[in-house]
Amino acid sequence: MQLVPRLFYFKTLSLCIATSLLLTACQKPSETAATPSQSHIELIQQDLVPLNYGESVEKTSFTGSIRAVNQSSLQSQVTATATTVRADVGDKVQQGQILVQLNNQDNEARLAQAKANLAATKAQATLAQNMMQRKQRLLDQGFISRVEFEQSQVDYQAQLENVKAQQATVDIALKAEQDGTLRSPITGIITKRQVEPGQTVAAGQTLFEIVDPTRLELQARLPSDQRNALSLGQKIEFHLQGNSEQLQATLSRVSPLADLNSRQIEFFATPSSQLSPLSIGAFVEGNILASAMVSGQLIPLDSIQDLGQKPYVWVIRQQKIERVPINVLEQRYSENLAVVEGLRTSDQISRVKFSDSDIHKTVTIQKNK
Repeated sequence: MQLVPRLFYFKTLSLCIATSLLLTACQKPSETAATPSQSHIELIQQDLVPLNYGESVEKTSFTGSIRAVNQSSLQSQVTATATTVRADVGDKVQQGQILVQLNNQDNEARLAQAKANLAATKAQATLAQNMMQRKQRLLDQGFISRVEFEQSQVDYQAQLENVKAQQATVDIALKAEQDGTLRSPITGIITKRQVEPGQTVAAGQTLFEIVDPTRLELQARLPSDQRNALSLGQKIEFHLQGNSEQLQATLSRVSPLADLNSRQIEFFATPSSQLSPLSIGAFVEGNILASAMVSGQLIPLDSIQDLGQKPYVWVIRQQKIERVPINVLEQRYSENLAVVEGLRTSDQISRVKFSDSDIHKTVTIQKNK
């Protein structure tokens, strides 16, 4: 009666031992396979960048445009009809050259009337002067009283004031008559024409815009928090939109106040070489060069991680992966280059991004075939 329970016990024990051995056999190969992948990493030579040393100039980037130093607009001072227009867009004009003739017949009539009134007033003044001189002689001879002589003096002075008033009227009429002939205020090239023959123009209306292409300058703005980069005489490198040629300029003027809306400071620079008149209005990208040189380690800009917060790079140091914090001295986006400090001479910069779990792992570098 006791054989059945004992037999069941031995069968159960054998089954547990077999299951345990099976689980142990299944786990060992996976652990053995995982161990090499966690402690060793292979890279190729193209994944690494050697560390270089060099000097660089700190640069502050900006955008702007090209403008003419001397530019002006021609506006009508009177309301009249344009009878003759003597210039068009692209024409070269000289200072004082007649560009528009307005129909100013009314002004001519007013000028003629004012001149006539002036002549009559001058005649009255001459008559009053002669009368005063005659009464002076009569007073000296005792034929008239002093009061009568003094009255003649008052009449003469009044006529002189009338002459001055009429002369002012003539000047006003002459100015109005001259406003009918519009002349170029500067020597340059017509860039905009807004009047046609027979067109009635209003007082204050712009008829022409003129620029002097012989003197061009660079106009740009910089955020007010970068104002320390603006100093008269600093060198600037720039290029025009659509043209890869690098040009040079010198910072010549800086606005003393920042714009209240954009919080930017406007500045101007004089190009070192003469620019084509077609450059006026062209978009500009450039850099303001600092006067002091920056010395440091040169590495690819795209190899830096967390550039805006706590920059660091992955390096191979003594054949192990290390995460090394760095100090970024300068960034050159156009060249994908950064000037930094904090690395060792023997460090190799990795283009491959790792994780914190890879730190201190051994690295094998495969040589190029």
